[in-house]
Amino acid sequence: MPNHSPYDKGIMTTKTSVYVVAATTTAASVLAASLYYRHLRALAQIAQNEATIAKLEETRSAERKGRIRAEMKLRSHMKEQEAKLIDANIGSSLEAENLNNFQEDDVSKSRNNYVGKKVQPQQQNHSLLMHCIGTIVSPYTKRMGTPRQGALVPSGRGFIQLRIPVECIEGLELYSHAWVLFTFHANTDTPSANGAASNSFNKLNLSKTKIRPPRGNGIKVGMLATRSPHRPNNVGLSLVKIVRVDKKEKRLHLAALDLVNGTPVYDVKPCVPWDIPGHHDKVPLAVPTWVSQDDALQTVEFTTIARESLAKQVKDGKLAPLYTTKNGGTEGAIETIREVLAQDPRASNSNGPNKRGSKIIMTCSGSEAEERADSYKFLFCDVQVEFLVSNNGVEVLNVKKIDFDSDQYVDGIPVLLSGS
Repeated sequence: MPNHSPYDKGIMTTKTSVYVVAATTTAASVLAASLYYRHLRALAQIAQNEATIAKLEETRSAERKGRIRAEMKLRSHMKEQEAKLIDANIGSSLEAENLNNFQEDDVSKSRNNYVGKKVQPQQQNHSLLMHCIGTIVSPYTKRMGTPRQGALVPSGRGFIQLRIPVECIEGLELYSHAWVLFTFHANTDTPSANGAASNSFNKLNLSKTKIRPPRGNGIKVGMLATRSPHRPNNVGLSLVKIVRVDKKEKRLHLAALDLVNGTPVYDVKPCVPWDIPGHHDKVPLAVPTWVSQDDALQTVEFTTIARESLAKQVKDGKLAPLYTTKNGGTEGAIETIREVLAQDPRASNSNGPNKRGSKIIMTCSGSEAEERADSYKFLFCDVQVEFLVSNNGVEVLNVKKIDFDSDQYVDGIPVLLSGS
């Protein structure tokens, strides 16, 4: 083997180092170039993907706009037909006939109203067909004896028997009060069929635009300036107290309600602080003097016969399911009846002596038949409460059970009760 000198060995070591550095540099350059081109390809792919996504978004947006337009057309058309059905239901035979003879050209006309031009407000039909979500169960069998405001009878019991999934009201028990949207189904002044067909205004209940409030001392005000059940549309809004939610029986239990038994319910909304006048702006609630006057009767007493009879009716289940032996039904019913009678539920528009505000003085010479003629009655659950108003207040004379026949009901309201 050749014998290299130290100088030669140094040169060889230097060359080896140069070769290593050159190889390392070349490898690094190749790797950097590879990474650079890979980065460029990634950027190109990202740009391509973004372009694809943008195109898909544009296509999706166009499809969504088209779907929205189609839904608007369909909704507008359905509302028109719904309005025709409503008109037909209140007796408009002409519109009912047009609905039955509906042709394809009507679809085109309906479509043209919403495409390419704005419909004038007077041409729009905003009739609404609502669906019942539940029914009221309350002790107030008829309008007479139903509180004019629920807060006046805070002990009143009731519940909404739901027709919708109970999950819809989950969380409602966290609120103390709720608004109930309903219809005055016991009204007897619905527009006549002939009126509805001859005059478009008569599709609303506008036979009387002004009324005399029961406690207005004869004054007349516009119907919308009162809480009267007789309104352009038979729609009511009531504030009730929430007691509990019964998921098993699909019931929303309430208190302080002013709703007739069988009332259809269309919506329930929780009451929030901003519903209370003055909560936000500190402006106090203002009402006419005839609204704010306190004319409650001072005393309501039960005779021994009335108390014993009521206890028997509760025991026999005549006030179930609201007042039973298991939930303090007798005392609960007495308290509710007292609160109802303290507001004097007698008719205010009667011409007879026994009307709201009048006092009947019993004389010792009066026979029992004459006394009964001076008394008044109202239904509470399935019993009849007989009472008398005198200078000393209200006296409950008796509580009798009532057996109704099936043909005595119209919309869940008994109408053939003698003497009621």
